[in-house]
Amino acid sequence: MEENELKENESSSVETNQLTEDSSNASEETKAKCKCKKTLILGIIAAVVLVAGGAVGAFFGLGMNVARATEWVKDYEAVQETAKNRNKNILLVFTGVEWDNISGDFEKNIMQDKEFIKKMGKKFELVHIDIPASESSVPEEEMQQIFTYAMMYGLETTPSFILLNSECKSYGTVAFTEDMGLEAVIEAIVAAETSYKDLIKLKASIGKAKGIKKVELIDTLYENSSDEEKAELMDYILEIPTLDPENESGLLGKYKLLAAYNEAGLYMQRGDVLSARDLLVRVAEDPVVDSKYSQEAFYTAAYVSALGGLTVTQEEIDYVCTLIEKAINAYPESEHIQDLNHFLELVKSQTPAPAEVDEVPAK
Repeated sequence: MEENELKENESSSVETNQLTEDSSNASEETKAKCKCKKTLILGIIAAVVLVAGGAVGAFFGLGMNVARATEWVKDYEAVQETAKNRNKNILLVFTGVEWDNISGDFEKNIMQDKEFIKKMGKKFELVHIDIPASESSVPEEEMQQIFTYAMMYGLETTPSFILLNSECKSYGTVAFTEDMGLEAVIEAIVAAETSYKDLIKLKASIGKAKGIKKVELIDTLYENSSDEEKAELMDYILEIPTLDPENESGLLGKYKLLAAYNEAGLYMQRGDVLSARDLLVRVAEDPVVDSKYSQEAFYTAAYVSALGGLTVTQEEIDYVCTLIEKAINAYPESEHIQDLNHFLELVKSQTPAPAEVDEVPAK
């Protein structure tokens, strides 16, 4: 890549049955570069009443006319409309200029660099949200909406870039660190953008594929998607048992477990902890499920029991201990054995609630 020159995506000839090796490597490098100390913004968030549900409106009230992506604007609602009209993605940046000790120099040396704005503006609509140091420094509604967006896009640290498509769905994050120069930031954004385009191509290939080939492409898509994107792949996941009933791909157990997690989550939302646990135990005992996934299912069944308040009687405590022991035995070479043993000791140490005794009427 030439110095300060944004690469165009020229990967149209990439094999559609897999992400490019270069993109994968770039993504790994990006993850390594973008690790940053997590700023403690949750304390501020806890003091704010978040807007409940629905779309949120423009929160700065500037009425700015977003005519072109030649500068960072603060009217997010206007940028959303512009992105839809122009069918462009959005580059959203969060900063904490007043309190994080990094954002001030970042804004000056990265965000306001003329070449950076010029190159980013060609590909993205540009929007900037700065989180104030004090919730009292801005109107309450504005602060609520700022943190709504921070939570919506999973902000962990500032400064951070969030890459959004024209529908405002996140597909990448670049967290800035003090050792990243302008070129490194551009490379990280390009890598995230390239990976996203490869995923779009992959989805198109999945639509044309059948049988085992489709299963393998779905697995590639799943493994290269963000957590947010994975949550939207359930239709693909539920299709795999039909595509590969004989487990020729060796992936059937993995996706049976993922489907079970989805169904168990629905049980948990309804307060039906027993059904959620029993479903996970059935999957763990399914012979088509590999040992490492069987371990995961047994552990999750035990965890759901504890989380759902089932470990009250000695009988339940013993059963949960049995589930944890089955998890340990299912895959003894697992790197999680120490954690499982610790969990087992915690459950064993629980004291069952005293049995209820029928009151004897006074004579």
